[in-house]
Amino acid sequence: MKLDNLSTRVTRRMRGEATRWRWQWLRYWRPNTQSGRLMAMVESVVLPVLVLWLGWKLRPGDPLSAHAGFPWAWFGPWLIAVRYGAGYGLFGVAFYAAFWKFAPLLFGTVPVESFPAEFFLGGMLMTLILGEFGAAFRNRQVLHREVTKDLTARLERTKRRLFVIKEALSTLEQELTDRPMTLRDALLDLRRTFTFQGNRPALPAPDALPGLPAPRPLPDPRAFLQLLSQSCRLVEAGIFVRDISPQGLQWRLAASLGQTLPALDPAEVLINRILETHQSVHIAQASLGGTDGHPWVFAAPLRLDEYDEVDAVLAVHTMPFMSFEENNLQRLQVLCASYLDFSQLELSVEDVRSAWVQAPISLQQEWAQLSELGQNFKLHSYCAVWSGQGRVSDDVLAEFAGLQPVESSTWTLKGRGGKPALVVLLPLLSSAGLANYRRDMVTLLGQILGRSNQRPDQAFDLDFLEVAGAAGFLELRRLLANATPDKSAAQRTAERP
Repeated sequence: MKLDNLSTRVTRRMRGEATRWRWQWLRYWRPNTQSGRLMAMVESVVLPVLVLWLGWKLRPGDPLSAHAGFPWAWFGPWLIAVRYGAGYGLFGVAFYAAFWKFAPLLFGTVPVESFPAEFFLGGMLMTLILGEFGAAFRNRQVLHREVTKDLTARLERTKRRLFVIKEALSTLEQELTDRPMTLRDALLDLRRTFTFQGNRPALPAPDALPGLPAPRPLPDPRAFLQLLSQSCRLVEAGIFVRDISPQGLQWRLAASLGQTLPALDPAEVLINRILETHQSVHIAQASLGGTDGHPWVFAAPLRLDEYDEVDAVLAVHTMPFMSFEENNLQRLQVLCASYLDFSQLELSVEDVRSAWVQAPISLQQEWAQLSELGQNFKLHSYCAVWSGQGRVSDDVLAEFAGLQPVESSTWTLKGRGGKPALVVLLPLLSSAGLANYRRDMVTLLGQILGRSNQRPDQAFDLDFLEVAGAAGFLELRRLLANATPDKSAAQRTAERP
């Protein structure tokens, strides 16, 4: 029995060390922009040298294949140009020219003759063409990848919202007498906690170590634990946040519910599972195997860092036996997934929020997310502001908001002079798509207002803004506050009737 306990402790310690080293490896050696450039520079040197070496082995008198039926030596710079761009390919062209110039002096194997200008001119032009083709292909690949990633994230949020609606309806139909609140009530409380303008508490983060980024605080973890205690009947639970200390990787208790909790061990079965899969798990799952003697009965990720690694975890130590029924576990998973979505969107919203604190949090988060896509990948998004001029009824505004594109997001705010304004975010839209949107929406608005013999230009003013970080968000605030923002020529052209 003692040998079994000893082997179990050794296995858990080895798993913890492996997890810590794996995280350190991903943090410092995950490919980034600088390492990609270094690899491109190394390949742009190695591949032409390798091609020249093969050419020298096959034709010692003509390693560049200048007099062969086909210039095979150009495949080195051509492959580099297609893979990394014309600039790296031109390095191979310059290397071949230098080899032609100095090879007779170094090796004495290449006969001295006049410089083959057409040979090098044709190779250089082909390198430029292939480099432009490779650049266009890479840009299109990045565009498709980011669009797919954004659409996938929106699809996941939509699926979760549909599940929430389904679960709420089921709970309303079959309400248990011992259940403190329904899923709908819990979600409403969660939204009120994190979207009320005057209630945005967050625990202060500890000071960062020299050379490491400052850790970001979680949005009000104590309130979230209280909500879980009321809606899911938790007794003892804690929210742990990953920190880097002089002693290494550690998990700090950010908020707790109940009595003293054990320390979080990444080698535990439930904790290790969520660190690997990023999915919530509970002790009743058959795939976990034997979990007797382990301290946690439920665990869920609450936030992911920039490397897609879990850095905040909910760990539940004690729950009543009757709380392990399917509806309660599903409710707990939905609430944790909602908190995860909110905390992920909060990571990049600080600058935007500082520009307009009173704006709806959903608008701040959506603006920050689209701004990050535009800044990192040049995927432009736009904001359409329909400002009411005269008396516009709420029914007209609601009907017009329902006709907006499916991929857009809408908010009804107070605009100029306290009149209603409709703010529409149009993600990943080109200038041609923006013109089509304006034409279609003006037509639909004319049909709605035609019932009351009103013209669209007499009921609404239309302004377009590019979604561009805190500066663009401040411009949106000034526009709604009846300040006159600076408009580019493209925006003024788009606003002309």
